[in-house]
Amino acid sequence: MDNDAYRLGSDFSLYKADLAEPKYFLFNIQSGTIFHLNQVSFDMLSLFDGKKNVRTIYNEMESLYNVSRSSLEEDFNPLIETWKAKCVLILEDGHEQKV
Repeated sequence: MDNDAYRLGSDFSLYKADLAEPKYFLFNIQSGTIFHLNQVSFDMLSLFDGKKNVRTIYNEMESLYNVSRSSLEEDFNPLIETWKAKCVLILEDGHEQKV
């Protein structure tokens, strides 16, 4: 997984509402479903641009949040697998990742 580059699926869109207290959302454009995110999940999903691989994204998150790689992997590997299974993240080559 470390060498794979993913991007947000075409049915999904990220949104940050700049209110008194920022709010973070992931929209499923197709179904109209709205997912509330925390800032860390929003920031991570924002980094999936189809060019950066997972290793590079983890490196950026380590610097951004001053957290260890092992903590990131423990917290986010299962979440990334879920995002792939739900086609929130797809491989840049266009093949949707199914688990």
